[in-house]
Amino acid sequence: MILSAETLEIIAYLKTAPGKLFSLTEISRRAGGRARFEESPGWARNLMSHLVDAGLIEVNARGHYRVPVGEHPHTQPYASAMPTSPEPRKSRAEIVGDDYFSTRDGRVVEGDYFPSTE
Repeated sequence: MILSAETLEIIAYLKTAPGKLFSLTEISRRAGGRARFEESPGWARNLMSHLVDAGLIEVNARGHYRVPVGEHPHTQPYASAMPTSPEPRKSRAEIVGDDYFSTRDGRVVEGDYFPSTE
């Protein structure tokens, strides 16, 4: 389901207090702002049924809405998927004497390490 900016505003407002129930009038007034509410007081009414059908919000018998309470895989932080302590990186570079540049077989390169291409 593709969400419009209005539906995202509604969901964002409902997420400000997870588990709390909000009336349609309060959602229309606070999610869209005062100017939007004064132009059209029931602007959110048509969007709510689509959000309920998609399972993004819940409605009770009195017509109050809230974000579903419980675990959602898309709302968990991404950091939980990462390991708690990173493995130490293995360094492949070696310092041979005073020269930082060596070949793979351990020999130190003498002279100009980057020869000219001319």
